[in-house]
Amino acid sequence: MTHFSDVSRRAFLAGGAALLGASTLPLRAAAADLVPLTTALGWIPNAEYAGLWVALANGYFADEGIEGLYTPGGPNAPGVLVQLAADQCDFAGGDWIPFLEARARGNDFIVLGCNYPTSPAALMSLSGNPVLTPEDIVGKRILSQMPADANTLDFVLTKAGLEPGQYELVPTGFSPEPLLAGDGDAYMAYATNQPITFENMGMTAGEDFHVTLFSDLGYTVPGAPLVAKRAFVEENRDLVVHYLRALTRGWVENGKDPSQGARLAVETYGADFGLDLAQQTRQSELGQPLVTAPGGPGPFWFDTALIDSTVAPVAATAGIEAPVIAEEIVDLGPLEEALASL
Repeated sequence: MTHFSDVSRRAFLAGGAALLGASTLPLRAAAADLVPLTTALGWIPNAEYAGLWVALANGYFADEGIEGLYTPGGPNAPGVLVQLAADQCDFAGGDWIPFLEARARGNDFIVLGCNYPTSPAALMSLSGNPVLTPEDIVGKRILSQMPADANTLDFVLTKAGLEPGQYELVPTGFSPEPLLAGDGDAYMAYATNQPITFENMGMTAGEDFHVTLFSDLGYTVPGAPLVAKRAFVEENRDLVVHYLRALTRGWVENGKDPSQGARLAVETYGADFGLDLAQQTRQSELGQPLVTAPGGPGPFWFDTALIDSTVAPVAATAGIEAPVIAEEIVDLGPLEEALASL
């Protein structure tokens, strides 16, 4: 049986937690007094959103006077930024290129943080022919679900002082198994997803196969930006801080035991999607370290200098002509305030 959680979202995405001290924790408001806030998810309710499930189940949003709501994503769901533009949600888990394209169409959206300050985007390769450095990409056949992956590979090569295009992009599907069949030399993957397929075959990462994060190859674009309307943030800044405090608190708690969020995904929030508990637990384990950047103050925080050094060049490659300036598209102020109570 193939579970939804085993399926990569790369093609779909192309279209498209602070711990409080007891003395500062507000009393839970009565349900009638809670302010409803909705988050639009880019994919189905699985372990990718483990911190959100922990925050909801443990009442962290209620602690902040918020009724935490969400809309699930998936292949047949409307785009998260479409929902945001139509006021069908208050926060959206987006992706950089769709976010910048939406801004270019006149939507005054802003990024409040990134769910994965270290992106899970990665290259998988076998130990007999490993891809561990930009130089290793040269001459390789790269299994890919999206033609746009060429932009990422060319960025890595160019940043390393190599000529772009020195590889063959081979179309493939959601599973990394064609890598085993010899259809390619490396597979464009999510470090939180496809490696589990190999692990379930009895293979060991670092011995039988390698998972090389693109951030280790020089492509340090933070993943999964959390987006809201600028006007909403300006008019409800305290409420946004409360929301981020509950959300990041959930991720901090999940970090103590990543099986928490996985079990909630399988048994409660994603119960209709046939998720596998063992797979979801492993996904939560692999994803949790990516939620907080090395040396960062907490979940969702990223270095805004990456906007100029990585996001802007990627946007230019994607044909976005509008200037990409960190001060104009990112506001980490509410997150900073939320994380101050860690």
